[in-house]
Amino acid sequence: MILAKPSSFSSPMLRPSAAPSTTVNPRQQLSAGPVQDTGTRSMNARGFSPVDAFEPAVIHRPQLRAPALPPAAEAPPSSGSGIPSANDKRPAGDTRSAAQIVDDSPVLKKLGRQKDIKFEQLCKQTGVDPKLDLKDPKQNADGVYRLTKVLEFIDSAKASTGGDRGNKVQNGKGDGNIEGITKDGDARHGTEAGMLKDFAEKGYSFLGEHQLPTTKDTHVKADGSNKDNFQWAAGEAGKALWFIPGVSNVLTGIGNSEGGFKGVLEGAATGYLNTIKGAAEGLVGSITKGRANPASMLFGSYMGALANTEAAPQPVKDIASLF
Repeated sequence: MILAKPSSFSSPMLRPSAAPSTTVNPRQQLSAGPVQDTGTRSMNARGFSPVDAFEPAVIHRPQLRAPALPPAAEAPPSSGSGIPSANDKRPAGDTRSAAQIVDDSPVLKKLGRQKDIKFEQLCKQTGVDPKLDLKDPKQNADGVYRLTKVLEFIDSAKASTGGDRGNKVQNGKGDGNIEGITKDGDARHGTEAGMLKDFAEKGYSFLGEHQLPTTKDTHVKADGSNKDNFQWAAGEAGKALWFIPGVSNVLTGIGNSEGGFKGVLEGAATGYLNTIKGAAEGLVGSITKGRANPASMLFGSYMGALANTEAAPQPVKDIASLF
């Protein structure tokens, strides 16, 4: 066997560089920081050593940076859907002045100064300066924002039963009017004005539920608005005459109307149509049940109308609906 001369043993990986080069020991590279790998391992002048095969190669790993977080979304101005707090401030990015906040809030622009509105106490509860106009450049903009939240919260409240007030609240926003003030400036309990009065006197602890308080005041309608004396009298007469369906429904419709001449006519028409509808259903029911004679048809019409009489007691309406 012929052995090759040591000088003839060559390998691309083991061949020293033709020109001497200044290199850094890998351990020095690790202590000094990461160095980009060029793909070719540098050799010391002493040549290849078996120890080199066990020394870790220095591999450049790019530093990982945490991805940039998107900027926080700016919260829109309050729509009255959340429970107001004494710590509320304008959301991040909301730089509106007090005057701009007033202009953006119909319920605040329309707010009266009747005695039971207790405006100065409202200002004290929300941090508004009552000595300054709400639109004054020196006015506390965050205080005006808090006052707006309270008003919008009350204006968009549910009925005292927890039901929706469809004629007053649409898509979670009130109609912009704080109702329930009498001609003498008094706030009736169970109305929006009564709720605002309670807040002025008791503060934020009163705003626990997003609905109007219950009341026994017969001048207060189911939607929390106020009845005038004519509406009240018509509604009370409708309750007393519940056994006369047509008359009762017309009077009750007037009592529940929006008031005014147009409202009275619309309420009366609604009550009349409800009576006709109930009577027709009762008439058809008497015929389909085989009682097609004048007396049975008349009785069926009356029972149908009675079952559809708003002021009738519920047990009476349940029994009438069986006929």
